[in-house]
Amino acid sequence: MKNILKTSLKSSLLALTLVCFFSCMDDDLDGMDTQPKTSASTTVSSLTIAEGGSDVIPFTMEKAINMPSQFKIEVVSGTATQGVDFTAGDAATDSDTGIPGDGFEITVPAYATSFDIPVNTMMDIFAEDTETVVLKISAAGVRTVLADATVTVNITNIATESLAILLEWDKDVTYEWLETVTEEDGDDEDIIVSEFTENLCDVVDFDVVGLLETADCPEVDYALGVLADGTYNIEVDLWTVTTEKTPIDAFAIPLTLTLGKTGTFTTTLEYNDVYTSDYPASEPGGNGTIVAATIVVSGGLYTIYDKDGNLVAAE
Repeated sequence: MKNILKTSLKSSLLALTLVCFFSCMDDDLDGMDTQPKTSASTTVSSLTIAEGGSDVIPFTMEKAINMPSQFKIEVVSGTATQGVDFTAGDAATDSDTGIPGDGFEITVPAYATSFDIPVNTMMDIFAEDTETVVLKISAAGVRTVLADATVTVNITNIATESLAILLEWDKDVTYEWLETVTEEDGDDEDIIVSEFTENLCDVVDFDVVGLLETADCPEVDYALGVLADGTYNIEVDLWTVTTEKTPIDAFAIPLTLTLGKTGTFTTTLEYNDVYTSDYPASEPGGNGTIVAATIVVSGGLYTIYDKDGNLVAAE
């Protein structure tokens, strides 16, 4: 009888403990937002940024939540080009992270009460009017409510007296090569003519002698300094040509040289048939250098000639 009473008492105490435990858990869950949501807002409707500069669009969260929030930034309209004239947020949108479509995205960490969306603009060589872009910011997840915000970004031109050079050769080229193909029986091989496509940035390295020798494609610098009065030869050097396959015939390597003063005065020279894939590049011991342009500076003003001495532009 004592054992029965002891067992019954233990069972009652255990049941009472479990009831209290789960009751406390329910109380805790009642006080916890198990599906946290918040809202975000900004008071900024426009930004003005000089080329090469940056600014932010500030947002305030109504309350902090214990989960990250995601936002999408997309272009509504404007004259500025995404990825060329500006970028925004953390990175371009990526469907793998759950944000499809063109634009940019940003992830706000848990417990944040505010955040900034960065807007970065790119420098370029050309003289141009102010460019604009209208950005639409929207919530990309279920955690945050955002009345779609639009912000107009004005990108102003930077004008200097500094020498600027942009050398470009970013193009695809297709050439024929001899491919060895093994027949299905594995006993015989045939040689056939195949086509192969490569980007010239992966094949060719150009430099501007003494000014741009970075192995980048393109080679560019917008602040090479103010030129004193005098005559300056701009030498382009074909440093290397390294194709993945061996071309049957040589192919042309077109390049474009833009030079002048940043955002003030520029001209563009196109040389489509000067260089070929069998040109004696400098790195293997050849001489890949040509005088691609000549700048004559008088009273601070530029007069530019092409490789053949023809006048192409003057201030």
